[in-house]
Amino acid sequence: MISSFFSSLLFFTKLFFVKKHYDVIFYSPQHFNRSKNHTNEYFSHLIDSCKKNNLSYIYFEEPSLKFQFKRCPHSIPFDFLYYLIIFLRKFMGSEMSYHYKDIKIGRFFKLLFFRRITFDNYITISQSMLSFFNGLCIDAKKFDMQHGTIHSQKDSYLKDGIVSTNLIKNQVHLLLFGNGFQDLLISNDTQKYFISHSHVIGYFTNFYNQNHVNVNRDVLVSLQFTDDHSLNENQNILDLLFDRISNETKFNFFLLNHPRFTTKIDLSSLLQLPNVFLSNNSLIDSLDKCSLHLTVYSTTTFEASIMGIPTSFIKINSLKMNIFDKQYNYPFYNSSLEDLYNNYITCSSKVKEWADNFYCIYSEKNFLKVLKNGSKKN
Repeated sequence: MISSFFSSLLFFTKLFFVKKHYDVIFYSPQHFNRSKNHTNEYFSHLIDSCKKNNLSYIYFEEPSLKFQFKRCPHSIPFDFLYYLIIFLRKFMGSEMSYHYKDIKIGRFFKLLFFRRITFDNYITISQSMLSFFNGLCIDAKKFDMQHGTIHSQKDSYLKDGIVSTNLIKNQVHLLLFGNGFQDLLISNDTQKYFISHSHVIGYFTNFYNQNHVNVNRDVLVSLQFTDDHSLNENQNILDLLFDRISNETKFNFFLLNHPRFTTKIDLSSLLQLPNVFLSNNSLIDSLDKCSLHLTVYSTTTFEASIMGIPTSFIKINSLKMNIFDKQYNYPFYNSSLEDLYNNYITCSSKVKEWADNFYCIYSEKNFLKVLKNGSKKN
């Protein structure tokens, strides 16, 4: 952490003396470095497209104290400016919105650290520092890369037909995995914002090169014990999961923790069951081993479906936890593990077809087309 801070300080000090224009600035929190090489797989294919098409870029990485993920070896630590932004926010008027605070800080930093730096496009993930970079350059085109579920009642995107103010005030364009997500946003958007501010560029993943063929009774369980839920919600998920597994003695269950797993939940009760094991494999290796998937509402459902692996759901009467039924129309939402296993070939084919509407193969052409100035070669 200390070395990253001083590396960041040195880099931004040098900006006083460097004049540079970037076609694209990438910005991501460190906890998205989830590949074996500690890179951000949501950005890797976009960066490769920039290299291939001679688009200049820089990749800033926001530090993460809470989650233990290593730094991406190709990123520039944003630590110095990040902590300075956090510090300045505390001394600005409480009546100011976060959007206006970050706009002002961005304008101030433009005079200091980015006085000689310009850029055309800014791409973030999880809407990180959108207003700050808007303050740095209001004329740059701003994008947010999809990284999880999107639905009609997700506050950071859309709620009761009203688009998030963070997106509208910063005029953010969404980069989406597939037509299913775009159709869902547009059909529920009363302001017609997403018609012109959402773009399907696809999803780059090795899952498309995999196809599960050896049918067995091994079940991957995508755990969702995170701080996104209240303690009561997490405990309810644990209780329901325990009850479900206890009654499924014909299957073996392999637990895969969420990347942002909270240590407030004790898994010992699950691991004491004779047919439950903790998976130490990567997601793709876990899915290669298991023929079935069990979850509440994990996005792993999409990746499993791409490989032809059906999902059974633990049902909770919650708007955010039944989205695969109410929002995405998963074809076997009410099926048991035994149903899926007994009709595996039919279910496998159907879920692959379903997934294609939400996760399509990455299109470099579509990505370059939406950038402010496009590819220099096209």
